[in-house]
Amino acid sequence: MMVEKGRRQFFYGYVVVIGAWLAMFVAGGAQFSFSIFVPALIEDFGWTRGMLSLGLTLNMILMPVFALGGGYLVDRIGPRWTVIIGAVIGSIGVSLLSTVTHIWQFILIYGVLVSMGIGLCYIIVTVATVRRWFMRKAARMVAIAMTGSGLGIVFLVLAAHDMIESWGWRTSYIAFGIILLVGGVIGGLLLKKDPESIGTYPDGVKPTEEELESRADFAVRGERWSVREAFRTRSWWLLIGAQLGYQVALLGFLAHLITWGAIDLGIPLGTMVLIYSCVFMLSAVLGRLFGGFVSDWYMARFRISRKPVLYFTTLGVGLAALLCFQVHGTVGIILVSVLLGFCYGSGLAVFPTYLGDLFGVRNVAVLFGVSALFVGGLGAVGPVLYGFSYDATGSYNLAFLVTGVLCLISALCLFLLKRPKRQEVPSPLIGVETEA
Repeated sequence: MMVEKGRRQFFYGYVVVIGAWLAMFVAGGAQFSFSIFVPALIEDFGWTRGMLSLGLTLNMILMPVFALGGGYLVDRIGPRWTVIIGAVIGSIGVSLLSTVTHIWQFILIYGVLVSMGIGLCYIIVTVATVRRWFMRKAARMVAIAMTGSGLGIVFLVLAAHDMIESWGWRTSYIAFGIILLVGGVIGGLLLKKDPESIGTYPDGVKPTEEELESRADFAVRGERWSVREAFRTRSWWLLIGAQLGYQVALLGFLAHLITWGAIDLGIPLGTMVLIYSCVFMLSAVLGRLFGGFVSDWYMARFRISRKPVLYFTTLGVGLAALLCFQVHGTVGIILVSVLLGFCYGSGLAVFPTYLGDLFGVRNVAVLFGVSALFVGGLGAVGPVLYGFSYDATGSYNLAFLVTGVLCLISALCLFLLKRPKRQEVPSPLIGVETEA
């Protein structure tokens, strides 16, 4: 039943944010611990970096596919069981890595089983669920939830180094499996599908008539766009293009940052690891919070779209790529890492929120999963672009130039992007009277 007018009660959406944060914290740490275990595996088995990278490549290819499956499962069994199932599968996969003795075992377990588990309990399912619970505070709550991923990468990856030194890599993989299981299950248990399912409103407050009329995100909340319908709109493809530049730059930068600094610029390897895990990732965490809070603030005050923050993301990442031409030492690479991390992080929280602004939140889990397939697949060009740029010219300058231009193209796509129209618009409050 609906809460009587004038009464105040705790809004469960904040619990959903905590659950999503915890699930992403453990899943992010498990997913991005790969590089920390590589030296120990090479030392014990003599496997090459290329052989081990096959497991990572397969993982990165299949994880968005499984995440899309998670998006479909949310509507059928709910986010709670989707995340719990993912955590169980992922923990089994990570723990089984402790038993490998042949390279094909590592590739199969890490590439398929781990990617399946992480795909079901990581960003797509959790962020889409948080997005459903909020309108006025949508971007900031998504941003807060997504700091779990960034902080998980920072703290659990650093912890993995100490664990391997103290316990060995096999025991450390078992420990990571237990961490993923406990954190994922607890996080999943805290999730519920949407506010309508327990008889309340987004943000816990009934929207005013003025908000329903003046804010596009409120107006489209009840729309349920299918994937086919979204594909038929110009807005969908412009949204994919708007994310392409920064994604290519990001993945290329991450894949080659440590090598670029340690080998080409002569910076100590330990320093580069700290720059990667602390400077870049913590800047991305702060960027998430900045993008989420700022975009919600001006949406509430000026009733405009979230585009200003997204322009900051695409153009800021492009500027960081072009500034790489002038980097010659530790200070320069730290400044570029801060700029790239902060700008990238600001868009990471706002783009999925903006997706809900354009196409509503009824099918946002599936649409977010499909968009991740496109953006992640196209963005995977980044590491290859940077690698071949260096092989062909002896530097990354060509890749820096190309990604800078791609970011300008992304900003143009964003400029051309308009909210898609439907002939029939259902009530933005459909289902709000449903009893818990």
